[in-house]
Amino acid sequence: MSRIGWCLSLLFLTVAAPAQAWSTQGHMATGLIAYDLLEQSDLAAIEAVVAVMQKHPDRARFDSVLTGVDGTDRQRRLFELIARWPDDIRHTRYDHKHWHHQLRVVAGWRLFGGVRLGRADHAFKRSLALLRDAKADPAQRAIALCWLFHVIGDMHQPLHAGHRMDARFPLTDRAGTIGWVRRAPDASAETLHHFWDSAAGFPGDDWAGADRIAAIARTRLPPEQASVGDPLLAYRDWVRESEQLASLAYRGAGFDESRRSATAPTLAPNYVANARMVA
Repeated sequence: MSRIGWCLSLLFLTVAAPAQAWSTQGHMATGLIAYDLLEQSDLAAIEAVVAVMQKHPDRARFDSVLTGVDGTDRQRRLFELIARWPDDIRHTRYDHKHWHHQLRVVAGWRLFGGVRLGRADHAFKRSLALLRDAKADPAQRAIALCWLFHVIGDMHQPLHAGHRMDARFPLTDRAGTIGWVRRAPDASAETLHHFWDSAAGFPGDDWAGADRIAAIARTRLPPEQASVGDPLLAYRDWVRESEQLASLAYRGAGFDESRRSATAPTLAPNYVANARMVA
């Protein structure tokens, strides 16, 4: 990396990172999608996931939620909890706040596009390697499994792959976490990042919302996507796709995001509809 790249990387580390990617429902839905694909193609993999999770050092958190749930329903819900666990344990000893994102500049000063902020790539590679190592500490493999689920979900949220730097946000807009918009003229102001986090969600119960998101995804998922081949290559493809989608997020009122909630612009109806479809 060039000298300016190193300087920018150090600067970015002093800037707050995105809070999370996808709402709780969104992450839970990624767990359901994984479960449903494996139920169709590899039941042994489901059993392997359940076995790995038996050694999780934070297992009591999972057991408390799954009390009274048995059989297939317990397995499906376990997958949902696996996918959301790295958000549930923020600010604890298990947390790694920079593992949730890997941002490149996709709007504004694109000459900085080669510099990335965050360590999602590291988290993915490290977690995959731990899971592939049968001799690794069982507790660490269980933690790695949760991070693998979660990082894949995180990096499908476009604003965990891209951010902007320009005259309005010279030190980055922190992937939309300090830029304000409204989803409708009469709606409360929210950050652009929060808007995208919740773009796929439904009002009410998170379990029901996750079920609805996963059901929609199942109708749109091409059969060949049940097998990704080389996980590292697939991961890079997903990140590139999210980077491209992030550039679309900074269009119209998305690019006009305000530094103040009081002057938040209103997103166009087609922008809101497209964001939901993408999510």
